[in-house]
Amino acid sequence: MKKYWGLLLMFTGLLAKAQVQIQSTIPSVGLVQKNQLWNLVLVNGTGHAIDGRLELLIRDPQSGIELMTAATAGFTLPKGSAQLNVNRLSPIQYNYLGMEPDKTISGLLPAGAYLACYSFVSWQGEKNNLIAEECIRFDVEPLSPPMLMFPADSSVLDIQPAQFTWTPPTPATMFNRLRYEMLVAEIRPGQKPAEALQNNLSFYNTAGIANNLQTYPASLPAFDKEKWYAWQVIARDDKNYAGHSEVWVFKVKEPDHPRIDPIQASFITLGEAGESGNMGVVHGNRLFIKYYSADKEHTAPVRFLTTGNKLMLEVKKEIQYGDNFLSFQLPRAFAPGNTYIVEIIDQRNGSHKALFSINQ
Repeated sequence: MKKYWGLLLMFTGLLAKAQVQIQSTIPSVGLVQKNQLWNLVLVNGTGHAIDGRLELLIRDPQSGIELMTAATAGFTLPKGSAQLNVNRLSPIQYNYLGMEPDKTISGLLPAGAYLACYSFVSWQGEKNNLIAEECIRFDVEPLSPPMLMFPADSSVLDIQPAQFTWTPPTPATMFNRLRYEMLVAEIRPGQKPAEALQNNLSFYNTAGIANNLQTYPASLPAFDKEKWYAWQVIARDDKNYAGHSEVWVFKVKEPDHPRIDPIQASFITLGEAGESGNMGVVHGNRLFIKYYSADKEHTAPVRFLTTGNKLMLEVKKEIQYGDNFLSFQLPRAFAPGNTYIVEIIDQRNGSHKALFSINQ
């Protein structure tokens, strides 16, 4: 007889399990509050009410690690369809294992991917029976991902950026240990910016950034002039993905050659190789020289000497083919009344000189 009743109870449990369904209304992607976990619809097709409770187990879908368990108070599931929520199922007992959500009832779940498994358990005396179970996967993502600020998209910079900045993802309350990874890659001809970040070796890559800015160390290689670079920031809450920014691009331009109006300035012309050029007088502390170069574009040292060939100053200048109009700020070491030599050595080691003195 006992064996008969045991088989009957087992058959009844299997029948009930087939006739009770759990339907969750959690959004598949987006923000999720803790109380939204209990927005459920239970369908009881057994033809009679069932006393029981709901149990919840949340896991990491990749590793299977348990993150949180919860159990509701007991309630009666009537025949037909019943819409449940956190108020009807309270008090609810939570056990946090591998996550640290906001402990308030409406607190946001941390960003990440989750697998939530619900179980409806009834009891026959001291024995618990699993009546229904259902698992759903959902992703919690921020309302707004990190947003890049500087360098601005498609910006052409005079000097290389010393610092990269962005805004954090929002809302901030859904993150416990927010960290960033910043990626910079050179864009090759014919590539799109996103392709450059995905396929090219990173020009610069750093992770674990605690603040929403990153200083580019001066000790690292400089950005090549006139080359476009793509950059992006990825946010993580501890090890969980928390969103990524758009991909922006920038480049550092070649420095502009100083534009000097020959009409507004009095220039001293450097003599051809082997000649001394003309003698000029400098009024104040700014010297203007005119130099014709037969060489292609290059960098050349401009030397300032005393008439006794003592080196006073050496400055490197970008020299272009043809006429070059150059300007120099003379330091205080150049005394009024003295005569000095300005000299440029061309790429064939030829000397181009002129004499000048500083007016009292």
